[in-house]
Amino acid sequence: MKRFLLLALSVITLTIAKASDTNVTLKSGSLDFLSRSGEYAYLEINWSGAQVVEFGRNMKVEKTFGSVAEYNKKQGSDWVRDWPTVQRRATEGVALRKNGSVCFNKKNKNGLQICCSPATWKFYKSTKDTDEKASYDKHYVMVDPAKAKYKFVVTVSKIDMGSGAASAFGGMSTGGAIMTGTMKAVEIKTGKTLATFDIKECQGMGNFAQYIRLQMLFSTLMANGVLPLK
Repeated sequence: MKRFLLLALSVITLTIAKASDTNVTLKSGSLDFLSRSGEYAYLEINWSGAQVVEFGRNMKVEKTFGSVAEYNKKQGSDWVRDWPTVQRRATEGVALRKNGSVCFNKKNKNGLQICCSPATWKFYKSTKDTDEKASYDKHYVMVDPAKAKYKFVVTVSKIDMGSGAASAFGGMSTGGAIMTGTMKAVEIKTGKTLATFDIKECQGMGNFAQYIRLQMLFSTLMANGVLPLK
């Protein structure tokens, strides 16, 4: 029992040690569009080149698990089955939650607002599950992505999916997902890139559910990574 408690404590300590401020830099372009009231953008995640890893101290890669598809296959058939849903739900909580401290829309109240991703909106409009609709209405502000003038495209390079077990032991301050990558802001109608970003590190808050850990990750990226660059 003592050995188990020491092991659990070491996991929590390591996870806390990995936590640090979000490190995002503006590489090119202007962020003037963030201050435009009445305009919308949505978030799009490019997972195609992502490598799943385990980060240690100072963002050192301790283990590599391969592509997301390879990682999910190792986790089991249910992970493979659920990944399309997890991808969609990863963008749902980004700035759309009606409550929560990591909220782009609240922090940018008089400027650009984030709306639904096309995948989320399509699912929300087509699902026959009344419980699911009630959940969306309760927790999210549903805005048609057809209203969006811009989109943020995140290309994930390396991602630590976090740990539900660590979150269960240590709460939301531990076990969060961590990523590196790049991002660009694009004007949808013209395809013009307005700004590019380098994501040296971004860590979200922990949660037992993988999709919520990803929601927290991308919410942190937008609220605590992008907005301070204005």
